[in-house]
Amino acid sequence: MSIIEMVIVLVASALLTLQTIKEDGAKRRNTLLAAEGQNEVVINTALGDWVTNNYASLLAQYVAPGPTTVTPPTLDQLFTAGNLKQPHANGPFWGGIYVIQMTVGPAGCSVSNGDCHVTYVMYPSKPLTRNGQPDVTGAAKIAQAGGNSFGFSKVQNSGTITGLNGAWTATNPLPGSPAAAILATNGPTSDGNSVYIRRDGTLTWTGDQNVNHVSLHNVHDIDAEGTIAAPTLAASNADVSNAIRTPSTLYVQNAAGGAPAPIDTGAETVHGNATVTGTLTAGNLAVPRSACSGTGIAANSDGSGQYLSCQFGVWLPIGGPILRMAYWNVANGSVVPAPTCPSGGLAQIELTPQVFSVDPTTAVNFGPVGGTGPWTISIVDGSGVPIAGAKGVVSTYCSY
Repeated sequence: MSIIEMVIVLVASALLTLQTIKEDGAKRRNTLLAAEGQNEVVINTALGDWVTNNYASLLAQYVAPGPTTVTPPTLDQLFTAGNLKQPHANGPFWGGIYVIQMTVGPAGCSVSNGDCHVTYVMYPSKPLTRNGQPDVTGAAKIAQAGGNSFGFSKVQNSGTITGLNGAWTATNPLPGSPAAAILATNGPTSDGNSVYIRRDGTLTWTGDQNVNHVSLHNVHDIDAEGTIAAPTLAASNADVSNAIRTPSTLYVQNAAGGAPAPIDTGAETVHGNATVTGTLTAGNLAVPRSACSGTGIAANSDGSGQYLSCQFGVWLPIGGPILRMAYWNVANGSVVPAPTCPSGGLAQIELTPQVFSVDPTTAVNFGPVGGTGPWTISIVDGSGVPIAGAKGVVSTYCSY
């Protein structure tokens, strides 16, 4: 091989070596950029989790008309709270720190209406550079590794951060609006998790829910404005301190099978057996001897606890229009108190002789007759002389 040929071979080898070094360097940089993007997406995801866990307290800081700037967590606080699983350096490999900004808005929103959201951005405080120049290509690779929540500024219109595929835009937050600025956000009008049911109850459902036949356990209160329908409604220990109200329809399974039977407000019908282990209080009140229809049951309107039933079109006590209230053994001079009759009832007395002996030519007088009590018993002969040893029994009644 001639000297010229050797020189050509050496030059070619050097060029190949230089190209290999450049390719290895580019590969290592691409790996570093992808790792940075993945690191930033971990921080961004942790921010979303932190917002979800602290959503109620963040909304409480809102001042109308908004938007209101709130204090975001530091990376150390994200780690302490468990949103980050390990400590993170507070800045990218090219220098600067990660800046986090958070607001509650937009302007004019209302916490009570549920249209306020927590918006945050996270960005390195310095643009990505290479050899002292903005590295837009490298910034794009970091954003691609981060995902749709990431964007970067380009040389053209560097004052605007553009999300991947142009999905969103934001103002470049870095001084001078340089190219290759990288920014992550949860979006300008969403808190990033509002599609989920918040465990702190700060957002209400906006549509019907289907729980796919799974059970709900450890429920405290249930307030229903519409219909509750279930094949079986069971309570092992139901303690009702106030009232059960059914503004619409409550369905109870027919004991004989078939479709659930409705209990409608104002016209309750239970098909099957109903067992109440506590206290059953009548909600319907009535006045004895007032008109009624059907075969319903009501409580006396005086609050005495007496129950009435509709009998032949009239409200009368259960047991009939004459209720025996007390029984007494009496002699001449005994005093019998009047029974306490619920509203509408008239106190009455019935005296029955049991033991007496008189001369056959002498009259016997038992009293009293009539009156509303209390009564003094009189058992005398025709001359008004008490009959010795005479006894009787007295029953007192309430008549309706």
